Amino acid sequence: MEYLRVDHESKVPPMKRIGVVGGFSQWATHDVIGRILKYSASRIPQYGNRGYPPMDQRWVNRAPMKLNTDGSMPAKLEPSDELLAAAKFVGNDSDFLIIPSNTPHFFKKEIEEAAGKSLLSIVDLAIEEVARRQSAKVGIMAIGPTLNRRLYQNPLEEKGFTTVVLSQELSEKLDEEGVYAIQEGVPAGKVGKVAFEALSYLRKQGSDSVILGCSEIPILLGADSEAPYIINPSQLLAEAAVEKALS
Repeated sequence: MEYLRVDHESKVPPMKRIGVVGGFSQWATHDVIGRILKYSASRIPQYGNRGYPPMDQRWVNRAPMKLNTDGSMPAKLEPSDELLAAAKFVGNDSDFLIIPSNTPHFFKKEIEEAAGKSLLSIVDLAIEEVARRQSAKVGIMAIGPTLNRRLYQNPLEEKGFTTVVLSQELSEKLDEEGVYAIQEGVPAGKVGKVAFEALSYLRKQGSDSVILGCSEIPILLGADSEAPYIINPSQLLAEAAVEKALS
C-alpha cells in the first residue's frame, strides 16, 4: 500500500466527524475501524496523526432489538432503548453515523430520527455493489435473524436479483460455531472452518457473488474475504465512510 505524506498539517484536508455505534460485536467493530484507518492512510495525505477522520464512538454490547424476557426474539422487531440512546449520543457531535453491524439496519429510520443525522447504511452499500456487478445469483451469509427477517433478500429481490441463503441447519451452525464464537473472543483460526463450509454451500448453489452479511464473517474468512466473488460490506462501509468524511 502506498501512503501519502505532506510536510505540513495545513495540507491535510478538513474532514467530517463520523459517529460510530458499535459493540454489537466488539471484534467486528474493531475490524471495521481498523479498515477505516488503513484506507485513510492510503487515501488521505498524512501528517503525524492528523490524516484520519475524527470519530465519536459508543459501544452498546447488547442486542440491537428488544428481546422477550427469556432472551428470545419477538415476533415484531423493535429497536432497543440502548441502540437509540447510543445513536442520540454519537449524533450530538458527529456529521453522520455508521454501524459496523448488519442487523441494526432493520431500524435505520428510527436510528436516524434518534441521532438527528443520516446513517451510512452497510446494507445499501452492499446492494449497490451487487447492482454494479450485475450479479446473476447472490448468496447471502448472515446470522439467523438477518436471514430469517430478509434484511438483504427483500431489497435485492425487489431490484430483480435472485438470492440464495444457507440451509437452516448450516445457518444455525454458522451462528453457534462461528459468529457467536468470534463475538466471545475465540480466535478465528479455531472456528473459521464453518464459514468456509457455508461459503462452499452457496457457491455450489450457483452464487456468482456472495455477500458477507454479518460483520464477523470477514474475520472468520481472513484473507479469503477478499476473493473476487466476495462482497464484503465491512470493507465497503470503511471506504464509504472515509469518502463521506472527505466530501
